[in-house]
Amino acid sequence: MDFGSEHTSEHAQPVAAQPEKGVRAEKREAQITRILGAAHTCFVQSGFRGASMHDICREAEMSPGALYRYFPSKEALIEAIAERDRINDLRNMARMGEGPTLIDGFINSVMAHFKDHHARGMGPLFTEIRAESMRNETVAACCQKTEGEFIRLFHAFLSQAKADGHIDPVAEIDAIIPMMMALGEGMMLSDVIGKGVDPASIEKILRAMSESILRPRIAPPVKAD
Repeated sequence: MDFGSEHTSEHAQPVAAQPEKGVRAEKREAQITRILGAAHTCFVQSGFRGASMHDICREAEMSPGALYRYFPSKEALIEAIAERDRINDLRNMARMGEGPTLIDGFINSVMAHFKDHHARGMGPLFTEIRAESMRNETVAACCQKTEGEFIRLFHAFLSQAKADGHIDPVAEIDAIIPMMMALGEGMMLSDVIGKGVDPASIEKILRAMSESILRPRIAPPVKAD
């Protein structure tokens, strides 16, 4: 299954991240990356509410006028961060269709997501965004958009696998997905890799849990003529 191609186009990106051509585009992208990196640092250090746009300007070493040309508010910064995270997630999700078995593809996708999340230092920021989403409708909408798309793609993947006879899950897919997502979100919030848990051990545990829940079949059942 190819989940990534139609979801990473330029039309899916926020205005501030819309691609342009040539040197101008490269400079714009560099500025955006610089600002988002500064916002990441400030949100982690002071929290979404504690960090001001002036703090972010100082961290990015930019004037307020320059920064506001790209992002008019902290909410706009969160939207852009969430959008980049969404695109990374979709790239990782595309790996679900890779691997000698369905479980291999699923584990490859999940581990790629966790490793990428850890490498980009997203644990503390993810926690802050989640907390802010409880009281900020704009931030909540960003989270719901990303989560909704993930659920839709994950549901399609598991439904097709079940229909094809590759898995025999222990419960309905609509019940399995929120349970597995809650587990994944907990792992991201706590950043288990950052706490020193060996990724190889994480993979073994996730594989055992996934096989227990999804109950993969060695081969799809033979259809009667």
